Amino acid sequence: MQCYVGMFTASRLVFPGLAAVLSVAPACSNPVDTAENELPYLSEQDTTPDAEVEVTGECDCLTVGTWYRFDTLALVTIDGEEHPVIPTLNNLWKSDIEVLELNVMMEITDLSATEVKVRVLNGARVDGTQTICGLPDSAVELTFPREGCRLGTSSESSFNVYAGTLDFPKTCSLQLPVENAIPVAKARLAGSVVEECGRIAGGTVPNGALGQAELGKVCTCLLLPGAQAEQCGALDASYEVAPCLGCNANYQSLGGLLNAFGEPAWNCTTEDGAPAACITATWSAVRLEAGPADCSQ
Repeated sequence: MQCYVGMFTASRLVFPGLAAVLSVAPACSNPVDTAENELPYLSEQDTTPDAEVEVTGECDCLTVGTWYRFDTLALVTIDGEEHPVIPTLNNLWKSDIEVLELNVMMEITDLSATEVKVRVLNGARVDGTQTICGLPDSAVELTFPREGCRLGTSSESSFNVYAGTLDFPKTCSLQLPVENAIPVAKARLAGSVVEECGRIAGGTVPNGALGQAELGKVCTCLLLPGAQAEQCGALDASYEVAPCLGCNANYQSLGGLLNAFGEPAWNCTTEDGAPAACITATWSAVRLEAGPADCSQ
């Protein structure tokens, strides 16, 4: 039997104080500290993107075909509250972004003086390399109203967030329409273009939703921050432990672990009206020299 430290990750909610979960599991050879877990080596990291951005000019440097990659992504609230999982989750996302295993990218597809249209898609690290490829099936379209360099709140769209490499996903969700990703419903984005169009800063996600039923079908790999996705192990089609069917023993239910640290109020709904947890977040992005290769080719 494997024993794990008091956290879980991978696109991945992490729960400081996993004693509530471990207390119902078989005993490990090492004693478990039942005090509230704190992760000081994570808590000092700053994952907040530029909150106040001085925006001037018209950003005539914006061009169709320019690509950006998120270099920060941080939750602010879950159902209007600073849920205790948020600080650790944000630091784990920061680590995944740094090791090229959490890649949210956007391409400018059309623009005018009054709006900017983008294609948003996920990427994966190509196994054994420091190269990112794009997952075309994850692509969605957003339209931002534009005032010079400022991108107002976008149109609403749902998308899926992938983390890991091509062969080793950090999230396993084989029961959902888009496999191995976390679905986010009804999301909108906003931000400001700065540094001669080299960055999008002060980005916000003023609204989005995590469906209750979908979270119950998503499983996540237990890893320490910074660990590479290969350590999750290959998915096993014969693995029959619900709800992580087809995953492996290193994955556990995302919804179950979240609820262990305080079930959300489910104040929002998905597109079909099902219960969901409301989320808000911040983000920023850096311009890429070129777009990613297609993972399917």
